[in-house]
Amino acid sequence: MVDTAKVKIYVVGSRHSINLPSDFVRDSAFPFVAGEELIAIIDGEKVVLEKLKKKTQTEKR
Repeated sequence: MVDTAKVKIYVVGSRHSINLPSDFVRDSAFPFVAGEELIAIIDGEKVVLEKLKKKTQTEKR
């Protein structure tokens, strides 16, 4: 099980990205799939990634 990974922030023009190692994302405990929309939250000195919650019909009103 791979539950931690050392990563870097890359800059290309005005965009920033983080590449995750393949053994990290292929681990059965990895909670996301490629192409899935996520939300990034700054929490003190951490960046937390969470699944983007889809709004229900009542929340859209």
